[in-house]
Amino acid sequence: MLNSLPTSPDEPAGPLDRGRANGLPLAAARYTVPAVARAAQVLDALADSPVPLSLAELSRRLAAPKSSLLNVCTTLVQCRLIAKTGDGMYQLGPRVVDLGRAYLSRLDMVSEFPRACEELGVLAEEAFLLAVLDGRDVLYVGNRKGTRPVAVTYQVGMRLPAHCTATGKALLSALSDQRLAALYGGAVLPALTRHSITSMDRLRQELELTRQRGYATDDEETALAMCCFGAPVRGSSGEVVAAVSVSMMKVHVDAGLATTAAQSVMQLADLLSARLGAASREVRGQT
Repeated sequence: MLNSLPTSPDEPAGPLDRGRANGLPLAAARYTVPAVARAAQVLDALADSPVPLSLAELSRRLAAPKSSLLNVCTTLVQCRLIAKTGDGMYQLGPRVVDLGRAYLSRLDMVSEFPRACEELGVLAEEAFLLAVLDGRDVLYVGNRKGTRPVAVTYQVGMRLPAHCTATGKALLSALSDQRLAALYGGAVLPALTRHSITSMDRLRQELELTRQRGYATDDEETALAMCCFGAPVRGSSGEVVAAVSVSMMKVHVDAGLATTAAQSVMQLADLLSARLGAASREVRGQT
């Protein structure tokens, strides 16, 4: 926990390990933001308590002024990280549950991805990928390499513009129009090839098509001569937490293989969603 955090550089750090400050190695402690660390203290204190706590009790436990804690608690309430009861006490808020679910889902997701690919047992010659949305990019967190080469050397940790990729379109298709507009604003959509989407109107049309059929496509939009099929993965809360895709060289793809690829990537997404605890009615957005 972080209850030993000093309120100023001159205040002693408390009973922490030698060579550490604020619970962190000395080098890292130099870059901590006191207000953020104080907010973490409040969350820790409320998590440790079996009952809601008053502002006065939080002040006593954290050895912090009530005036500064009030500002921190007010902000945390606005963010839904803590909640204020009718009698003015504080307890953990609903957003903490969402964050915990997201964290656990992603941990399970990365470890389950290769197992799900193996269990699916199709298209062994093609590359399967697992990605999450990070801003306007996709971040690749899993890669099951195939026996055939593809036009892009995918690596875990690699980023690509979401609007160009099958995983990205699958993830973006889960956003409301308002969230999509807030994400992109007036941003220019960069083109990776001459086939890349470069307008928001075209992107919205593509995302609506993705919702209708249950999978997304990348037709030479990330790299020439390569096509991909992607589908969204849902976590235990029912929200889309990731996407999977299969990538292949277009020269190998006929109508039959395209159908197989689309069906396979949706089956993989369904399998991974089930492993993460998504209810059957939530798989691929069914209600």
